Amino acid sequence: MSDENAEKLFLQEKPTRALLFIGSMGKTYASVISKEIDSTFAHTTRILAKMEQCGLIRFTFEGRIKFVELTEYGKEVESALKEFRDIIAEEPAEEQRGESPDTGTEREETADEEEEKEPEQAEELDPLSAEMLEKVKKLRNKIETIHRDAVEQGDSRDTISRKLGPYSRDIKKLQNQIERAESPIDETVISALEESEELLEAYLRG
Repeated sequence: MSDENAEKLFLQEKPTRALLFIGSMGKTYASVISKEIDSTFAHTTRILAKMEQCGLIRFTFEGRIKFVELTEYGKEVESALKEFRDIIAEEPAEEQRGESPDTGTEREETADEEEEKEPEQAEELDPLSAEMLEKVKKLRNKIETIHRDAVEQGDSRDTISRKLGPYSRDIKKLQNQIERAESPIDETVISALEESEELLEAYLRG
């Protein structure tokens, strides 16, 4: 990974949080990372794609579930980031604390925030892909809501499986719609549907 790429990646908050979270979990998957770093799924997948290109993470499969974990190189970067985080968390020296509030810090923070927001802007999807993505999001929300309610009610694993099982057919229907679409469906939609399927299968396994 070139120094330039490293700088662009880790001077942003969410890639750093994502890598540290993956390290703390050992093995996890994209939808969990997305929630942890408070990011859109599309933005998270872009972050992970860049990390994979840089040799920081690898994807592994257990059955049809795609997991994310750090490479050895990723673990080295994680250690360096933790050390950096600990250093900047320390109290600054007394002579460094008396700076005027008008030193440009506010302007720098605003610029950083704008830079961070930019990757969040999802690429504009064509109408068909946008429609499919909305269907995927609604289906995922249903799955998550049913699972959450079932867990809160103390339902057994078998009961949860019966409640969620039918949604496997809904996922297959969407997959078929994507395959038969008159024009290519954006990769963002396909990735979102794959993550929804993985999440459902994880819920069904208990």
